[in-house]
Amino acid sequence: MLAAGLAAALALSALAAAPGAGAPSTADEVRALLGTIDRPIPPEAWRALGPEAGPLLEAAAASGAELPSRRARALEGLAARGGARAEALHRRLAADAAAPRIVRAGAVRGLGALLPPAGLGEALVPLLSDRDPRLRRAAAEALAARAPAQGCAAVRAQAAREPGRALARAVQACERAVPRRR
Repeated sequence: MLAAGLAAALALSALAAAPGAGAPSTADEVRALLGTIDRPIPPEAWRALGPEAGPLLEAAAASGAELPSRRARALEGLAARGGARAEALHRRLAADAAAPRIVRAGAVRGLGALLPPAGLGEALVPLLSDRDPRLRRAAAEALAARAPAQGCAAVRAQAAREPGRALARAVQACERAVPRRR
């Protein structure tokens, strides 16, 4: 794992060191977006980076050498860009109990954007019982927003088991999308 992280870091720095004509390289642009913490990045900005950004984002998201916040931001970029490789990486990181919490939650949010609504229940309902409350909340919110017909019964059931109101926003979204019969 350390070797993969080192290889990813070397790949990013090699790309950043490539000579250019004064314009920022794709690696520079990716690095700048990954470091952004004070504003959301529109999906169009990630897609505008071009095809060479995909491997850079994948390397950053998978690298244990990257800060967890940058890894989560890379997952956001991959989700905006889409594709089978992005989906596979999101699935792997969402399931990795050893990954930092912010990375796992980012992977779950990304799956909410990447997968079609019909596939979200299968991917995210099992995560409603994860031991990490942040992950449970991310799964509940993605299900409520994108696949209420498939996920709201499970979201409501988990909310009934949760202490406090951790899943309140997801339950409210479920109530709007799939009201309970009285």
